Amino acid sequence: MDNCEQGTASFIEIESLLRTVEEAKKGLDYEVGTLISRNGVVLKEYHGGAHYISTPEADLPLFEGNIFTHNHPSGRCFTQEDILRFIRDRLREVRVSTPKGIVFSLKEGEGEINRSIANVMKEENIGSYIHAAHLMNERQLDLTGTEYQVKLFDIMGNEVDEWLTQNAQEFGYIYSKGEL
Repeated sequence: MDNCEQGTASFIEIESLLRTVEEAKKGLDYEVGTLISRNGVVLKEYHGGAHYISTPEADLPLFEGNIFTHNHPSGRCFTQEDILRFIRDRLREVRVSTPKGIVFSLKEGEGEINRSIANVMKEENIGSYIHAAHLMNERQLDLTGTEYQVKLFDIMGNEVDEWLTQNAQEFGYIYSKGEL
């Protein structure tokens, strides 16, 4: 793709690259993040654990204005931490793909951007472990061990998904979910 390296990649070419990268991660039991330039060039790949990816501080300048896609082997959408990093790293778009082929995307819209979205989510305890545990106690769910953890993380993921669906546009962002 010589045209990508020269900065002329089309929307369709970038979407095709994203789908190829995300499709390759479907069967993994650990997170892998891929940083892609707005011109459709894979800049770097980061391997993590079952529920996290770490990126070196020295790489932070690479993130601004680019696209970061990563998989969630758990099958859930964004975490609060994903949104905080999206804002901190000044990404153009952040994406999550799941083993079932669902893709969640949060990207900058065309108008004014309000970068306080992550702080508001944090203040409202959206996707918070403690808030989800409180909801579990209120619902008096009789779960323990792995069942408890799975339900807890389901609540956290659903909260983030619902909140972004209702509020992302107000902050100048476009939130979407779809299939690979």
